[in-house]
Amino acid sequence: MPANEPPPWGKYLGLGLEMVVGVLLGYFVGGWLDRKFGWGTKAMITGVIVGFAAPMYVLIRDGIRENKDR
Repeated sequence: MPANEPPPWGKYLGLGLEMVVGVLLGYFVGGWLDRKFGWGTKAMITGVIVGFAAPMYVLIRDGIRENKDR
């Protein structure tokens, strides 16, 4: 990053927001599926894991892309 360029705060805030939204979406959708089909907490736990893993994949992919550009 050049000295005269401001830090990309929007990019970092967007990554954090993706993480929070992914986990919450997985939690609520999984909870709804558990109540609808009587699965206990299996879908909720799976939803949270997938909701965490998907943004992590995007974060790692973007990090690799940033390092290739340098």
